[in-house]
Amino acid sequence: MKRHKAVSESDLFAIASYLARPEVDAEIHAEVPDKQRAAFEKEYLEKTGNNPLPTSGKAPYYVWPPNANKYGKELRIYFNRVPPEPPCIRDLCADYGKWWKKADKWRINHADLVMRLLECGFLLGDNSGRINRVMKERFPAPEKPTP
Repeated sequence: MKRHKAVSESDLFAIASYLARPEVDAEIHAEVPDKQRAAFEKEYLEKTGNNPLPTSGKAPYYVWPPNANKYGKELRIYFNRVPPEPPCIRDLCADYGKWWKKADKWRINHADLVMRLLECGFLLGDNSGRINRVMKERFPAPEKPTP
């Protein structure tokens, strides 16, 4: 499994701002082995300010049954690739459209990035509509100096 490097705060801002665009239509999905369910759900609630998880068992949140051939949580971001995208997006994304029900979606597999996006106000599932307000709270515009 390919491990991605940590995302800097400036790249996080660029990625979150890009994924917040309505035309990008970002969706976050989680697949978690049953043995990691409790830990993931606790962390999700902490990161999202106690926003409830979607119903388990189907997209965007799936818990693998005990003894499933899975070794860890898989957190993914599916989105429409709409130019211009920040270079950090291009470095992270891969075209998995042929395996995904929506052929136009691209995917990023990066658990740490997903958890940081949850802190920015993203949730599992469709994030269009609500995220712009939350982004302004997480990344406020710098104050303009007074003359």
